[in-house]
Amino acid sequence: MSISKIIGLQFRKPVGVLGKIIANLMVVGNHIFYKTMIDYLTIRSNDKILEIGYGPGIGVDMISKRFETCDIYGIDFSDLMYRRASKRNKQVIQNNRVHLLLGDFIDTEINMGLFDKIFCINVVYFWDDLHKPFSRVISLLRDDGIFCLYMEKNDDLNKVKLTKNDIFNKYSIEQISKALKAVGFKEVDFFFKKGYFIKAKK
Repeated sequence: MSISKIIGLQFRKPVGVLGKIIANLMVVGNHIFYKTMIDYLTIRSNDKILEIGYGPGIGVDMISKRFETCDIYGIDFSDLMYRRASKRNKQVIQNNRVHLLLGDFIDTEINMGLFDKIFCINVVYFWDDLHKPFSRVISLLRDDGIFCLYMEKNDDLNKVKLTKNDIFNKYSIEQISKALKAVGFKEVDFFFKKGYFIKAKK
């Protein structure tokens, strides 16, 4: 297996020593995307929010500090990320404001009621079939709930050796929009800022 493919698999599910390095890269690399995403979500007081693939937990941390009345949930299938995110958010977890799950979003039972906002950053590449995760998302949202996601432009992913391999699904904005509407989202909008920020309303 090539080095680029090994690293690509670590971005999908970080483990071990290399996973710890990847986690540190995520903290630095994704911070700017979280800042934009949090504004794009138009979070309100008392919103119930779910992040899919919380990684080292920086997004959860940023939201909990900025919106003290919101209930924040997250799910990630990397044990390493679960431990990292739990440590980073230890105090708000103890205060019952943050709730982190370990498991695969598509298969893990989530019995927390319905969410006002669901979001993910740099996760969609690792979904081979968009219908399943998007159907799951819409089923977990309240009426008029919002789903937001960020992804790199597919052409840009194909230019980088690390992301050219088959670990990363390079979806076009047209494919994402079509898949979101196919599962029942009423409105789909997006803008481009170093990648696509996409918002779908149930």
